[in-house]
Amino acid sequence: MSILNIPRFRPTTSFREAAAFFRSFLPGGLDRAEQFAAGLSGCALAGNPVVLAPSARIALYWLLNALDIGPGDQVVTQAFNFPAVPAAICATGAEPRYIDLMPGTFEADWTTLEGVIGDRTKAVIATHLYGNPADLVTVKEVCDRRGVVLIEDCAQAIGATAGRRRVGTVGEGAFFSLGPTKNLTLLGGGAVSTADPDRAVRILEMASAHRSSGVGTSLRLAAKAAAMGVATHPVVFSAIVMPILKLFERRGTDLVHEVMQEKAGPLTGIEGARLPSRQMAAVGVAQLTRLEGTNRARVRNGWYLRSRLAGVPDLVVPPMRTGSVFMSFPVLHPRRETLALELRLRGVDTDFGFMADCSTIGVDASLASPCPNAECTAREILHLPVHPFLKKRHIDRIADAVRDTLQGLS
Repeated sequence: MSILNIPRFRPTTSFREAAAFFRSFLPGGLDRAEQFAAGLSGCALAGNPVVLAPSARIALYWLLNALDIGPGDQVVTQAFNFPAVPAAICATGAEPRYIDLMPGTFEADWTTLEGVIGDRTKAVIATHLYGNPADLVTVKEVCDRRGVVLIEDCAQAIGATAGRRRVGTVGEGAFFSLGPTKNLTLLGGGAVSTADPDRAVRILEMASAHRSSGVGTSLRLAAKAAAMGVATHPVVFSAIVMPILKLFERRGTDLVHEVMQEKAGPLTGIEGARLPSRQMAAVGVAQLTRLEGTNRARVRNGWYLRSRLAGVPDLVVPPMRTGSVFMSFPVLHPRRETLALELRLRGVDTDFGFMADCSTIGVDASLASPCPNAECTAREILHLPVHPFLKKRHIDRIADAVRDTLQGLS
C-alpha cells in the first residue's frame, strides 16, 4: 500500500511553462497574446476569433454586451452554477432566470427549457460543467425556434466535444476560464470567442480599453502557480499539506476550500481589470502543446474511475457524455461530509467544489429553493481526484477507498 496521499488536484504547469514564462522577458519575438489566441482558435474553436479577457466573468460580460443584452432582458442559465455567471448577467442590467437540474445530475434539465424562456428572454447559457458537454442538440433546437441566442460556458471544458463539434463552436459565442487549476491555463484570466465578425470587433474594442497586467502581477501569479505545484507534489502533500488539512478539518474547516473560495457578490472592478500579460500568454502557448495529452489522461482516468464505482450502493455517479474532458469527477452522496472525512483518513483528498444553487443567492434563506434538484446537488456533491498525473493504481486506490468507506457507513 502506498504511503503517499493523493491530492484533490494538481496544476498542469511544468518546467516547460516556467521556461516559456521567463523567456518572454527577453526583448523582441512574437506577440504571445496573439499567438495564444490564434493557437486556441485553431486547436479548439474551428478558427473562430479569440479575445483574451481579464477573467471569464468579464469575458461573459463583454459577450453579453456585444449581443446587446441589457436592462429589461432575461438570460436563462442553470441554477447549479458558479455565482460569477449570474453576477455577470446582472452587471449588464439583465436578469438571470434559472433552470433546474435533472435529478441526480449536475446538468440542466433542458426538457424544461421551452417553459422557462419568456418574452424577455434574449439568451440561454449552456454550461459544460466539469468538462461534460451539455445537450447542445436540444438546446440549440429550442433556441433557434424561439429566436434566442445560445451562449456556451466553456470555463471548464476546453477541448471537449459535443457530437462531432468542439464545444464553443455551436452557439453564437463562448467564454473560457484560464485560471491555474484549469486544463489550459495562463495562470489567470479568461477568453471569449464568437463566429460573428461584427461581434468579434466589438469585443476587441472593449478589450482595447484595458491595459495588460504588469510584471509584478505576472510574477505573483507565477509564484502562486509554482507554490501550488510544490504543495500538490505527492511527497510534499503527504508530509506537510495533508497533516495540516487534517488539523484544520478537526476544527470543521476545509483549509484549501476556504483559501480558494470566492464569495458570491456583484461583478465589480470591470474598468480597472487587466488583461493577461505577454508572460502569462507565453505560458498558455506552451500549454497548448500539451493540451491534447493532458485531456487524454483525464479522460482515461475519468472513464476508468466510473467503471470502478459502478453499482456502489447509495453513491450517485452522475452521467457523463462521450466527449467530456473530466475536469472533475463529481459524485453525490447524502453524507458527503462523512465520506470526505473518511477518504482523507485513507489518504485521498476531496473537495465540495465551488458551485452553488444560484437561485437562492440573495433570497430569504427561510424560503424553499425554486430549483430543488440544484439545491440537492449543491448539498451532496463531492469531487474525487481525476487529474492527469494519476495512474491506474491511484484510481484503483481511490475506488477501493470509496467502496470500503461506504461499506462501513451502510
